Amino acid sequence: MSSISYPDRWTNGLKVFMTRKDLACVHEPFGDAFYYGPERMSTRFEGDSETRDGSGFSDSTYKTIFDRLEQEGEE
Repeated sequence: MSSISYPDRWTNGLKVFMTRKDLACVHEPFGDAFYYGPERMSTRFEGDSETRDGSGFSDSTYKTIFDRLEQEGEE
């Protein structure tokens, strides 16, 4: 099994943004809709409704994620 190694400059750049008090970092916010939601674009869990339902994100849409990000940004 191979692993991916990211250059130190990527890690350092990420750390800069994550430590800023005037920014909020959100890691892959659209993954829930992409993999589990009704608008899913991935075929990974296409035939596995049990996993999609069990994820807690089976109702996640791109709009609900945008709405959540907007709401969290106002707080």
